[in-house]
Amino acid sequence: MTVYITALWDEFVNFIGGRSGLAHWVFYLVALFVCMLTGRGMRRRLFWPSVLVLLLFFNPLFYWLIGTRFLSGIYWRLLWMLPVSFVTGYALTQFLFRFRRQFLRLLVLLAACACIVVTGKPVFSAETYREKENDYELPQAAIEIADIVEARLENWKETLIVPEELLCSIRQYSCSAGLLYGRNAGGFISSIEEDEAQVHWQMSQEVPDLELITRIAKEKNCRYIVFNTAFHQIPEDLTEYGYGKIATVQEKYAMYCRISEQ
Repeated sequence: MTVYITALWDEFVNFIGGRSGLAHWVFYLVALFVCMLTGRGMRRRLFWPSVLVLLLFFNPLFYWLIGTRFLSGIYWRLLWMLPVSFVTGYALTQFLFRFRRQFLRLLVLLAACACIVVTGKPVFSAETYREKENDYELPQAAIEIADIVEARLENWKETLIVPEELLCSIRQYSCSAGLLYGRNAGGFISSIEEDEAQVHWQMSQEVPDLELITRIAKEKNCRYIVFNTAFHQIPEDLTEYGYGKIATVQEKYAMYCRISEQ
């Protein structure tokens, strides 16, 4: 049971996203307390439904019976059912109207907004948004890599190993460029095989184990490997591992192919 309790906490941390999320979570819990005191109607509409979701989410038995079987990797999304913004806004409004003077209401409102802004994280940032590079609204590097694969097809599909940032975009653009592992590597839907997990781990390191990556790539009939030269510290020549460089994409990605199949 301890294992499930630890896993639940990890799911919760994944949901709140760190200290800034924790601050907003505290605001929400305080707002729930206000709703409990407001009256029977608010308790019925906001307080008890939220409590029910929280009891289900933090229930190790429910996590074992339902979460691990049907919601693997996405269990934290249950917390989307909590009306965090609405409850916090409602509670703040109720608190503001306890002040009779308009000046005090405005002052408290500005203070509350400042707390939310300071403890929050910008949604529209360089981490989540960027200017589109093409009509597909995908990274241009993913398109160029997939085009190279399609131009060299020996069958209807080829298998690639690519850096984390290209996992989703390549498959959105072309079904001919398959992946040794996709977003499942992060456990979003289901688990991946041990060999694939080892490759994924090494591709997440600045100094990857090239011998392990290329060995498993050959075993899995993976013809292409792409490295991010701005992150991965690797030698340019990988012929000793059985792969040769065939292209440099966007001056950032080095693309290699099995030497016997070039």
